[in-house]
Amino acid sequence: MEELVEKAKNGDKQAFTSLIISLQDELYKIAKIRLKNDDDIYDAIQETIITAFNSIRKLKQTQYFKTWLIRILINKSSYIYREKSKRVIVAFEDIDMIEYTETSNIEQVEVKLNFNYICSKLKYEDRVIIILYYMEKFTDKEIGMILNLKENTVKTKRTRAKKKIKSILEIGGYNE
Repeated sequence: MEELVEKAKNGDKQAFTSLIISLQDELYKIAKIRLKNDDDIYDAIQETIITAFNSIRKLKQTQYFKTWLIRILINKSSYIYREKSKRVIVAFEDIDMIEYTETSNIEQVEVKLNFNYICSKLKYEDRVIIILYYMEKFTDKEIGMILNLKENTVKTKRTRAKKKIKSILEIGGYNE
């Protein structure tokens, strides 16, 4: 990956495209932590790509490309979230949207609903830490770099979030 980053820093558009394609699934998952609407998620990813493309020459350490890119994405997602929360508009079409699933997928849907419910009970920063750590396999140090936190702070927040999750699973709810 570092070789592609170097090429991208030197203006190789194909190398930059390859980097983005290799990270597209992770970018989507991370943006989805903050944003629920797919259009907003794709807007955040697109803005991230544009910003990264225009600023990649400023990246000092190529091994931190992924961390740098995710930090940009989190900032873009937070900006879009703040802008959207200022005004609430519900489209008529969205009011009655029901997603039908096959019976064989019901267990998968239940797992996703459980996960989404649990995540909704966590603070935003805790959700980010849990997903980056357990799903994206970032270390506490890398998460700290992404979120501008000390490594020990990340560990503490992750431990507290795990306790909240355990509480939710044990008693079926969490009281803040």
